[in-house]
Amino acid sequence: MKIKEITDFLSKNAHWMNPNETRDIMLCGDPEEEASRIGVCWVATNRVIDEAIEKQITFLISHENPFYHFTTGPKRLAHLSVTEKLSRLRENHIAVYRCHDAWDMMPEVGVADIWAKSLGFSFTRSVSSYIQHADIEEQTVEELARHVASVLKPEGENGVYVFGDIHKKVSRLGMGTGAATDIFKMLDQRPCDVCIVADDGISNYYQAQYALDQDLPLIVVNHSCCEIAGIKSMAGYLRQNFPSLEVSYLEEGYTITYITA
Repeated sequence: MKIKEITDFLSKNAHWMNPNETRDIMLCGDPEEEASRIGVCWVATNRVIDEAIEKQITFLISHENPFYHFTTGPKRLAHLSVTEKLSRLRENHIAVYRCHDAWDMMPEVGVADIWAKSLGFSFTRSVSSYIQHADIEEQTVEELARHVASVLKPEGENGVYVFGDIHKKVSRLGMGTGAATDIFKMLDQRPCDVCIVADDGISNYYQAQYALDQDLPLIVVNHSCCEIAGIKSMAGYLRQNFPSLEVSYLEEGYTITYITA
């Protein structure tokens, strides 16, 4: 099957995407090439590329950009790493497609909804939004944080950290998806007394400071670990829709270990 047929399938019903601004693009390789073995990952680290070479996978679907986030002045060492990574992919005839916007918001099986389901709460979300809300049984922030940590442990994160009063009782939860955890959007759409955010979605000097001033506890999770279950879901989704293809989820190496005093 041509790579283009697979990428077109992933984006064909994603009406929430802006085709002129989407991040869902081919990053390496020819979409007209045939592929029978596919690797799905959160981001195509060198560990993923090693596994793809070993398994003779010729098409990788990477949720995040494996070539870092360049500005107009890329760092020399990062640029060198990108050059080396691209060289390995081309030498081994491996194409890479980034599937981000379509899969983040895909109803039921995408990153946002799989993350929500894993927590076991009844969230509501507009299909065009990363933000969701849930009314939960009243509990302390510490109890909620421990529950979140237990959900993330199988995905490689053995803890979370909290800004604010861990003893505060809460019942109105706001949450985003991956780095799209804008607490101002959460509060604007619906009142919250606690928010789950990602480490890539906040800064200490802005969102965390505001939350502390407003007595709004923030439970902070790692960007990759809260999305990986949704990427595993993509592998199952592709197997179901393309039974003739061999689809594997490839481990990226994003294991987050918290060392406490």
